Amino acid sequence: MSIQHVSTLLLAMAAAGSTFAQGSYRLPSATADDLVASQLVAAPDPGITGERAPLQFAWKLNAGAELSTAAPFVDDSQQFWANVSGKQMQRGYLIDTTAAGAVIRISPQQGDDVSVISLGDLELSVAGQYAPASRAVERATTGEQLRQAGADFNDGTIAFRIRPELGAGRVALRAANARGNYLIHVYEPGSRYRLRLAAERDNALAGGQITVAARMYDGDTTMQASKLGGLITAPDGTSLDLRFVTAADGSVSATADLPAAASAQPGLWEVHTFAATKTGKVRVLRDAKTAIAVAAPTARFAGDVRLSDAHGVRVSLAVEVAAAGRYQASGVLYGSDAGGRLQPMAAAQSAAWIDTGSGEITLQFGPDVLDASLKAPYAVRDLRLFDQTRMAQLERRTAGIEALGGDQPIQPAQY
Repeated sequence: MSIQHVSTLLLAMAAAGSTFAQGSYRLPSATADDLVASQLVAAPDPGITGERAPLQFAWKLNAGAELSTAAPFVDDSQQFWANVSGKQMQRGYLIDTTAAGAVIRISPQQGDDVSVISLGDLELSVAGQYAPASRAVERATTGEQLRQAGADFNDGTIAFRIRPELGAGRVALRAANARGNYLIHVYEPGSRYRLRLAAERDNALAGGQITVAARMYDGDTTMQASKLGGLITAPDGTSLDLRFVTAADGSVSATADLPAAASAQPGLWEVHTFAATKTGKVRVLRDAKTAIAVAAPTARFAGDVRLSDAHGVRVSLAVEVAAAGRYQASGVLYGSDAGGRLQPMAAAQSAAWIDTGSGEITLQFGPDVLDASLKAPYAVRDLRLFDQTRMAQLERRTAGIEALGGDQPIQPAQY
C-alpha cells in the first residue's frame, strides 16, 4: 500500500512561517489496518547486552518521491511435497504431473533405518512401463553438488528433471532397496496450475489474529480446490490448524487466533497451505508456504502526542511498556507544497531505553532536514514502534488526527 494513501497522524501548524502552535494531542482509535497490541505482556529479557544510551537521527527525502511499503510475500506455487515410506517406494510411488519437464527431488528423512537411493537404484515409469531412471531423466544432481551450489539438503538427496519429450501424465518412482522414509518434492515450472498464498501482513502480535488468503489458479483463472487446508507452525514446533472459508465474492481465507504466549524460541512462524483438485483424470497437488514474524506485545503507543517547533519539528510520543527494554519509534514527515499537496520531506528514527511503566520517545526533525519550500500543514506518516531488545515490530499506525489549514486554529485533542 502506498504511504500516500495511508491514513495519517496529521500535525496542524497554526501560524505562518517557521513556527506553529504547540500542544498535546491524542492518537485516535486503531483501525483494522493498524498493528496495535490490545494487551501487553511482560516478556522475559533475552539476555542480550545492548546499548542503553538514547539515539536520534533524521534524513532528508526527495520531495515528490513516491514512498511505498513492501507488500507481504506472495507464494505463487507450482510445487508440492509428499512424505513417502520405503514400502511405497518399493511398490512404486505414483505422481501426477501436469506439464512436461517436471523436476523431482528425493531426500531421505532423518533416522537410523533409512537407505540412500542413488539414481542407479531408481526405476521410473512414464508410459506405464518401468525403465532405469537414467534413460528418462536429465540434469541429475546429487546432494553434495547441491550443497556446493549453496543449497542445504540432507545427505543422500538426489534431484533430476524428467525429459520434456516424455510429456506429462502419471509418473511412478520405484526403488527396490528403499528403506525408511523420504521427502519427495515435485516442481512443475511449465504447469499452468498454481496455488497462490499470502498473509494479510508479515508481522503479527501474540494474542492477536492473522489472516491468510489462498486460491487455486488455472493460468489467470481462479479454480476451486476440492481440498484446501493448512497450518501455522511456531519456531518451537507448536502448530495451529487453518480452516479456509469462501466468502460471497469468491475469495478464500482463514483466520487463526495466535496464542497469547509467543514462542520463546526465536525465528519466523511458517504458514503452510496444501491444496488438491482434479482436472480430467489428473490430480493436481500444490503446496505453498510463507512466513510471518510474531512478536510478544511488550509495549505500545499510549496515545499522548506532544508537538513543538524546538529545533525544527519535534514529535514526542508517549509509550506504555510492560517489559523493560530499548524501544524505537520511526516516522516520515510531510509538508505542503505551493499547491497544497503533501510531499515527503524527512524521515526520523529515535531509540531509548524505557523501564516498565511509561516513557516517551521523541522524533526530532532538525532544521537541516526540513525543506523550505514545504510549509504547514504538516503530516507524520508511517508511524512505527519496535522492541530492539527482542528484535520485533510492535505497532504500526495508519490513522491519525486530521489537520486544518495552516492559517486556522488547531483542533484540540479530545480526552
